[in-house]
Amino acid sequence: MDIRTELDNFLGEKRALVDAMAREFRNGTPAKEIARSVAGAFSRDQVTQYLSAVALHDAARKALQEAGLAFAADVSVTGIDAPREAWLVIAADPEGTADLASLPARVREALRDFHISLGLPQIGEHEDDISDAEIDELFLDAQPVRLLKLKPRT
Repeated sequence: MDIRTELDNFLGEKRALVDAMAREFRNGTPAKEIARSVAGAFSRDQVTQYLSAVALHDAARKALQEAGLAFAADVSVTGIDAPREAWLVIAADPEGTADLASLPARVREALRDFHISLGLPQIGEHEDDISDAEIDELFLDAQPVRLLKLKPRT
């Protein structure tokens, strides 16, 4: 038995299943239905958290595109394994971008219309009260920042 081959096959099939889940979700299948369908492979919480990140990813990509900022940042999802987050990383060419320092504010404004904000990724140690300026600095340093769904005030 060649364990490495079996592992490669397993990981390839896992990726295919995760991609199929995202495709079904984007085609309108409810997250709960997808979670029931893949219950033998992933927990309900894993699936719903992952699909929430996919929805946030898609909304952020649309927000940036509508604001003419698609060139500015790459949006990604970390995957089905923890932390299951949507991330934003600067993609703009620093030398070819006019007023690079204002880019984080323009990105925030575009995302705000879609009820999305920026935060720190959950991985690693972070202080609780980090400022927007510090997050913007990470963004401009090409570090991933987390996309957060803004919650309505009650």
